[in-house]
Amino acid sequence: MARSLTFSNQAYRWMGALGRQHAGLRLYQWLWIVLCVLGVLAITAPRVMSQPIIYQTLAETRFDVALYGGIYAEVAPGVTGFDVAARDATEALRQRFLAQRELRFGSPDFRIEYVSPEPGIVQVRGVAQTAAEAQLLANLGAAELTRQIRAAGGREVLRNLLGWELMAALDGEAPLTPFQIYLRTIIAQHAFPLSRDLQPVSERFQVELLPAEEQNDLTRALESRYDLWTVEINTRNATLDAWCGTATSAATAVREAALRDCAALNDLIQQELTFRNQAVARRQAIDQALRYMHQVQGMTFTPDAPGTVQRITAELPLQPVPRQIGLSLMLATLAGLTAGGISVAVDRSAGVMPKLQDLWAYRELIRNLVLRDLRVRYKGSALGYLWTQLAPLMLMLVFWFVFSTLFQSSIAMFAVFLIVGLLPWNYCSEAVTGGTRSVIDNANLIKKVFFPREVLPLVCVFSSMVNYLLSLPMMLLVMVVVQMVYAPLEGRLNFSWTMTYLPVLLFIQTLFLAGMALFLSTVAVFFRDTVHLIGILMQFWFFLTPVFYSLNFVNLSEPVVRLIRWLNPMASLIEFYREILYGNPVSVGQIPTPGLPALDSVARVLVTALLVLAVGYWFFQRHSGQFGEEI
Repeated sequence: MARSLTFSNQAYRWMGALGRQHAGLRLYQWLWIVLCVLGVLAITAPRVMSQPIIYQTLAETRFDVALYGGIYAEVAPGVTGFDVAARDATEALRQRFLAQRELRFGSPDFRIEYVSPEPGIVQVRGVAQTAAEAQLLANLGAAELTRQIRAAGGREVLRNLLGWELMAALDGEAPLTPFQIYLRTIIAQHAFPLSRDLQPVSERFQVELLPAEEQNDLTRALESRYDLWTVEINTRNATLDAWCGTATSAATAVREAALRDCAALNDLIQQELTFRNQAVARRQAIDQALRYMHQVQGMTFTPDAPGTVQRITAELPLQPVPRQIGLSLMLATLAGLTAGGISVAVDRSAGVMPKLQDLWAYRELIRNLVLRDLRVRYKGSALGYLWTQLAPLMLMLVFWFVFSTLFQSSIAMFAVFLIVGLLPWNYCSEAVTGGTRSVIDNANLIKKVFFPREVLPLVCVFSSMVNYLLSLPMMLLVMVVVQMVYAPLEGRLNFSWTMTYLPVLLFIQTLFLAGMALFLSTVAVFFRDTVHLIGILMQFWFFLTPVFYSLNFVNLSEPVVRLIRWLNPMASLIEFYREILYGNPVSVGQIPTPGLPALDSVARVLVTALLVLAVGYWFFQRHSGQFGEEI
């Protein structure tokens, strides 16, 4: 008892010291400004200091706009033919690097960027950690884009050839050349999908009589389609191997026999195997025509040769890109000072510190209520607190079964992808749902005992946060098991130091959920239907949040995706958690690599969380005096 009194007296002396004036501001206000600066630096410094030394250089792809200007036309809402060509070029290079066991492609320090400053000219930027690699990436990217632009023109040439061949076949005319046979095989196999349905063409087209440029374009179109079938085959093979456990089978005949036996037991696997076999047959049809163009017509790919489309190679960069570490840290410090100054102004006008002192005085009540909530949650269950580990595991297994078996998710290491998103969502769902009911469920306590009313919704948030922290060991175990099974070829577990960023994201999410709980608990007192409506709204919110899917993998335009991220802070937070623990979502067969989220995105979500907290707390304080009457 004496120790408790001594600690309380010491705490009050500290409070008095913090309240003294120093140059117009109280000590705690100075400390808060310092804390804001340190907090912003804690968020920005790891990313700024970890910037690798990178080099970048530019190559170019130039083409005749009169012949290929249609590539800038819109082929889908918000998507042009140039966007498709750049995407296909990037994917082709990704597959090439994967075949070489190079997993860095697409990372911030090993990537290619395409920019078209004016019609007919595309700048291809190679970014890498060495000058030679940057030059290589720029040249490879420009060469591949040259091929894709020629392929875009070649698709129209092929359309005319297929249209004539369709007319000849309908008239009963026998094929005169091997290439005509290959064209008819392509038609029969549907081996070359086109944006518009194939129509018969009355004008005779013969590949041997076409100009060299058109034959060149046709060959590139066949190469591009061959690569796309290869990507589909590899993806479906990876899915089949994951379902049937055949990834370690070295012999092709043994593997195919195992796949057939596996497919005989499951209709879904049989369907996947059928699609894979169709893709193999279609690639074979393209391969026959492609061999003819290479071997008989002599159509080799020389991207630097003068013509309607050509590459301009990149120079070797001499100096790395300036990292601007000092300037970035100065801007972060200035942002922290600004945030601290605004906070102090708000405190001096609204008296935030006295309210925080009240909450601190009731810290034992908060702690006891949190412990009570955790005890009640698992009271009477045989496993008790083990449910903090088992509940997220079982929920993850349910989603994994549904979206790996019934809906065939193409995301690599899907179990890790799921559990990394499910845990913070569960924290959100429990905090918001419990926080909404917190004041109503404790009506008797409010009527009998005086204490700061905001304690009740905050207890729900803190209780859910503790439950989330207790479930983290299960998440780490799932990550270890899945990586050992999924990625044995990498030779190590793909854990990253970026995990240390977890407390920052947890802090931002807690601020956001505290504001939500304060606001909704107040609304629920005056409109009891809120308690029933919140369950439906949480379901809607769940589907708008990328918990079991990735916004990068859904068929939405970039403005819609950006709108979801801006209006739904949980969408951004889930992606941040994934980025530091799992990495950017990749397709089956690839290995995700963790990284740090973009600083501007983190700052945006932090500001949003603070605004939600400020509005929620203001709304709560404005109406909390009427709780006794309404309840």
